[in-house]
Amino acid sequence: MNIKYIKSYIASKIGSRVVIVCYYSRNKKERFDGIVFNVYPKVFTVKLDNGSIKSFNYVDVISKNIRMCI
Repeated sequence: MNIKYIKSYIASKIGSRVVIVCYYSRNKKERFDGIVFNVYPKVFTVKLDNGSIKSFNYVDVISKNIRMCI
């Protein structure tokens, strides 16, 4: 996979519901539920269910630090 493919795939899912799991060090992980809000050259944003907006890097998706379920 490359960044262009990931970016176009996420751009096609704007408005779709997603679940994002972020894997941190020492087996810590955090889960976010929301809607793909917008895409930018380096990041994409997700509007979370609580109303806040969180941004994620495409590189983290490629390196599997972030897992997305659409």
